[in-house]
Amino acid sequence: MRRYIIPPKKKSRGENSKNSAKDETNQRVEKINSNSEKAKLSTKIGGEPADSAEIADRTAKSATTAGTRGFSVDDSNKSQSRETEKNRISARLIDRDVVESEDGRRVTIDVYDTGQYEEYVMGDKVIRTRQIKFVLKYKSIVKECVGRNCKDAVKEITKATYSHPSTKEIMAKINELREEYETSEEVPLTDYVKQKYADKLAEIEKDPITWIMQRTKEIVGYDRLKLLTFLSLVSSRMERIMGMSRIHVMVVGGSGTGKSSTVKSMLKFADDIVIQSTRVTQNALGYLPIDTFDGHVLFIEQIDRQSMNYLRELMTEEKVCTTVTEKATGEDGEERLVSHQRCIEGQPAVITTSVVDTIDVDKEQIFNRMLKVYVKSDQSVEDRIWKAIMNRGKNDVDPVDAMTFKAWLLTRPAYAKIPEDVTNAVIEFMRKLKEYTREPLNRTVEIARNLIIVTAIMRGRSEATLDDWRFVAENFQLDLLYNGLGLSERDVEFIEMLPDNDGLKSSEVADKLRVSKQYAINVLKNLERKGLVEGEKSDNKTFIWYLTPLGRQIKALVNNVGGVIEVRNEKGELIGVADSKFRNESDGRSNTGNAMYNDDSRTVQRGDGETNRVIEAYKFLKEHGAMSTAELTELFGDDIIEKLKAKDLVTFNIVDGVEYVNAK
Repeated sequence: MRRYIIPPKKKSRGENSKNSAKDETNQRVEKINSNSEKAKLSTKIGGEPADSAEIADRTAKSATTAGTRGFSVDDSNKSQSRETEKNRISARLIDRDVVESEDGRRVTIDVYDTGQYEEYVMGDKVIRTRQIKFVLKYKSIVKECVGRNCKDAVKEITKATYSHPSTKEIMAKINELREEYETSEEVPLTDYVKQKYADKLAEIEKDPITWIMQRTKEIVGYDRLKLLTFLSLVSSRMERIMGMSRIHVMVVGGSGTGKSSTVKSMLKFADDIVIQSTRVTQNALGYLPIDTFDGHVLFIEQIDRQSMNYLRELMTEEKVCTTVTEKATGEDGEERLVSHQRCIEGQPAVITTSVVDTIDVDKEQIFNRMLKVYVKSDQSVEDRIWKAIMNRGKNDVDPVDAMTFKAWLLTRPAYAKIPEDVTNAVIEFMRKLKEYTREPLNRTVEIARNLIIVTAIMRGRSEATLDDWRFVAENFQLDLLYNGLGLSERDVEFIEMLPDNDGLKSSEVADKLRVSKQYAINVLKNLERKGLVEGEKSDNKTFIWYLTPLGRQIKALVNNVGGVIEVRNEKGELIGVADSKFRNESDGRSNTGNAMYNDDSRTVQRGDGETNRVIEAYKFLKEHGAMSTAELTELFGDDIIEKLKAKDLVTFNIVDGVEYVNAK
């Protein structure tokens, strides 16, 4: 492992450190470290005789704990535990100094090397800092502290000395000693993780989606949103190219549907690159303490009723410029407020949330840069969602998981080239889509391209393959379709609900979709503006809504987008095709239900009961991701694992002693 050592800073110790008491102390320190613990100091420091064994015993209790607050030592209650003995031996006295006030009061500062290191991640490095402990003594009062956490201990000492010497003087001496003895080293994060947590890094490299899904189980029922958030996060790693270089996501749903909680469950693994806010203005962007937006995720909660025009520039340009006002001192020494332009280069991945009934339907220029996820309660898993909420604890991340994830992200290629065969496959998809819209599809092509690139770099490849495009088509073909048509899943839900050859009143539409009448009218008027529905007044005040020919055409298109997940029997014969992995019936494909379609006839596959049970279990895994074998057998029977294995439909892995099953 290559390490970058930060040499300790050397400072003058001042005249106080050069007196005879100090010289004598240094000699005694050497004696302490070379003789047994019973050796005693024969010189008085600060007016008190010091015993090395006594000092070691007093300081041992927190030798391995960084940031321990100081406390008084009660000699009558000394701990004789094994841990104390261990710490007493490991903590080595390396220096002693004295802070003396003008009236002769002396505070002794003993410096101990604990033999321990504090490790923390900063950017793409792990900082290892040698832990130094200080024991402060004034008469019979002894306080101790570790590293930079000495303010409380010093305050207790100065309270006893009546601030002679003062807190400032003692802290200055501690800082001086700390800078002399507290050394640090920087280790590249990827090297550190590869050496110390190679097995954990291999786990996420093998199957990053399963890895992240297993660690966000506190959120149930929103796997597709998790996947999109995950890919958006990975896209922050992409090398910037002309136009839109990231995957931007807008999560639309009612209050309390779990939008923000789901997004945060994924972003918690990369806190250091996430800019999180509930309200961001264009001017505020100029004050962000960053040099570039590249490598960052901007998460704006609840963007409703906020001006979003600046987001267009943020999501597609190579820099954002804004005017900031700051204090400046003129030649006359007077402070004034001065405005100047500040530009931050780069492009973040933007994720935002919005409540469905406050969507501004005139903001398509923002929306067509984003993949929109329409979130609503999935009644099929409500019990599981409620159970997860009841058992949900703190949204904490295992530090090793966070470190492993960051190292994995840093090892991803910055870009993946798209070969000609993949380009041709995307163009063919867009040609079919173009038959149904007059809207330009350039943004949709950019989104498809970015999804393919991110899928490839997620898999550690610098060149995309047709398999990457198939993954995108499997999971996001409807999203690309909706984006190209200028629609959202919410819009499609309204289109699918209207009958082909008849109309519905506004109140009937609202009742069927369980929304307010005014909300239904707003959505329908937006669809009317796009030429997909038309409203007629039946009695000069009641609107009846009908699909237009284009609306019926799009409804047929959406209902006939084929799935790409094949289910085969043990003979290799095709027995069914399931819908996309992260999409279920609540996502606007209500006509499909739980059916498995025959690849040719599009009719419900009618096999025997056992085959149907295997197919249902397989589809359940596809929709909900990996789960423990115990959970799956509870749902589908004790023999389901063997039947899935016999058909070669699943894979297995063990995490923390628990076996998980995942659909192939």
